[in-house]
Amino acid sequence: MIDEERWIAFTRLVETHKTSLLRYTLRRLNDFPSCQDVVDETFLIAWRRWDEHPDKERELPWLYGIAYRVLSNSRRSRDRRERLRTKLSRERHWASDEMAGDNDELETLADALIHLKESDVELLRLVYWQELTYREIALELGISENAVGIRINRAKKNLRNLLPPADIASVDDFGFEEGLG
Repeated sequence: MIDEERWIAFTRLVETHKTSLLRYTLRRLNDFPSCQDVVDETFLIAWRRWDEHPDKERELPWLYGIAYRVLSNSRRSRDRRERLRTKLSRERHWASDEMAGDNDELETLADALIHLKESDVELLRLVYWQELTYREIALELGISENAVGIRINRAKKNLRNLLPPADIASVDDFGFEEGLG
């Protein structure tokens, strides 16, 4: 149940600062629908973090800080999607040129990935195909960078155990730059 005083204060915050936040985001994005999404997400985060709400004089800078982080996250996501599109485009080209008619290794890897736990597959996707850093993965999963490293090593070991020995050496061709051996 929502505390009525909190809701009234939050409504005042939105009404007071939504235009300023929209202008702030428009200067950075120049795309009204995306700006509105950033403003909406900023207020959603402000609602969730209401206990950190500063006094009235510092509300707008607090909201700008939240909006800045939302914009940064949005840019990073957009950049990752673009890198992934580029990488997939290269891989499609590579696959069509070099692997035409010979997909045995790819099928072996796909079969092994199917037998891994979903959490292991997701970690491998995040680090190797989406090229996230351990820090980014740690932030996304809410765990330490060290835990990410341990889990990725475990996932690689589990994958290595599912592959025939002849295919372990060729796994690097599929994006596992550090290898599994």
